[in-house]
Amino acid sequence: MANYGWNVVPGRVLMPKAGQTVNGVPFSVPASALVIQLQIPALTSSATCKLQSLVVPLNDQVADVWQDVSTFNLAGGTAIALSGIPDNATTTIPITATGAGVLRLVASADQSSAPVDITVAFMCL
Repeated sequence: MANYGWNVVPGRVLMPKAGQTVNGVPFSVPASALVIQLQIPALTSSATCKLQSLVVPLNDQVADVWQDVSTFNLAGGTAIALSGIPDNATTTIPITATGAGVLRLVASADQSSAPVDITVAFMCL
């Protein structure tokens, strides 16, 4: 394999998380990240993924609370969900659309029979 000069902070997240069927392993967005690149391999049932964000915990919160991530379309005045991210493809998303924080990918179909590593790369300042 050739050596290339990567200008990203790479990572891998398991899909699904151990003991889960559709929820991927949560990952943190680096503070200096500008763009996230998702390299999603072929998934079971040609599933797509959506992005969820961990809600900032409250004092009385016992379990993690996750919400679907949407970005606001200023021209149209509507929120657009970051969902339908295709498998077997590389997708880039500006960090400003995700809200940063702690994220996870959620598949549209059960992935427990064939877990995969999803490559997550952050282009940082």
